[in-house]
Amino acid sequence: MNWLGIVGDALWIVSLSIMAGASQRAWGRVPPETRMPLQFARDGRAIMRVPRHIALPLIPAIAFVLSVMLLWQNRQTAPGTSDALVLFGVRATLAGVFALYHLRWLSAALAQLDQEGALRS
Repeated sequence: MNWLGIVGDALWIVSLSIMAGASQRAWGRVPPETRMPLQFARDGRAIMRVPRHIALPLIPAIAFVLSVMLLWQNRQTAPGTSDALVLFGVRATLAGVFALYHLRWLSAALAQLDQEGALRS
């Protein structure tokens, strides 16, 4: 294994940790019977709502599956090649994008629930 693979793994670990921590914190604030907004319209209203036990782990679970697929691909790529460098760039970018997307979605969902008075303090 090369150093690009190790750094790529570390970035995914940090990204998944951020998503899991944010979801865990939100889990405590959202009552169990609450249906969380999963998708928003352009005007900011919630289009699709799902139960808390589906909404909070969904994005981190998708990110985890993708990270494992990229990890497998990284192990198949020869170290020191241009393919390894490109794959590192993809892995690093996607780790950050998933973490930012999850935090942005979680912020919007909690703001919506707060407006509706559905959050615990």
